Amino acid sequence: MCIAIAITLRSQVAGHFGKAAAFMIYDLQGQFIERIENTGSKELGCKHKKVIQRQLSELGVKEIVLGNVGQRSLGRLLNAGFSVTKVPQRSSIDAVMTGKVEKEALTTAEQGRPCKRDKGDCGCGCAGKKKPVPIKIGTTMNRKSTIQGLTKIGGFTL
Repeated sequence: MCIAIAITLRSQVAGHFGKAAAFMIYDLQGQFIERIENTGSKELGCKHKKVIQRQLSELGVKEIVLGNVGQRSLGRLLNAGFSVTKVPQRSSIDAVMTGKVEKEALTTAEQGRPCKRDKGDCGCGCAGKKKPVPIKIGTTMNRKSTIQGLTKIGGFTL
């Protein structure tokens, strides 16, 4: 069994699972095993979270320690059999491994952070189709057409 800690670029506990810079993997004795870089990008949408989940599973990770996680991601992690623990954001890895920080076990998806964005439930826009842009009538003119027969309008020469 291994533990994965979501970290920032400064090697502190990341404030968000999907936006973590990397994941540090440790065994139960606190020995470092591996570092997994988060290569998430907007092109992938939420798929990078599934890639991370698969990588963690392949390494035998059973517990994920993080600062915060969205409801949908938390639900996916719990359904995959991971134990998810929340600790204060920006905690040091040493404090997490030695038990010097307060830990909260997350057991239901509702304990995750609700989505604040309107693009989709995940925030990246991949959850649903984009709404069509409403057509504004009378605000644009076909540039290929020409006005014929008018030479003056209100004192302005055309």
